[in-house]
Amino acid sequence: MKDKVEGIIFAAVDGLSHVLAQPVDCTAGSETALFGAEGQLDSMSLVSLIVSVEEAVEEAFGVAIVLASEKAMSARRSPFASVASLTEHVVTLIGEHAHA
Repeated sequence: MKDKVEGIIFAAVDGLSHVLAQPVDCTAGSETALFGAEGQLDSMSLVSLIVSVEEAVEEAFGVAIVLASEKAMSARRSPFASVASLTEHVVTLIGEHAHA
């Protein structure tokens, strides 16, 4: 599941290329910085990424998740910092939904 989620995130990042001044450099793989001090996305691009990932997850897994929850926004380490942290966040949310 993790690989599938990571693929969804990379596809969503790639889908933002047409609206970004400079495409996100994904050569770092799962450690690609997305948002924050090292991040390559501004707040509007992050919102677009979140919507794209939520839609793709629902289509792929049949699960409706909310990435930008109060819990996510107040986390010590942002789940939006990198592809790896966002992947972990999405996998956790899918797992929580399965156990609900």
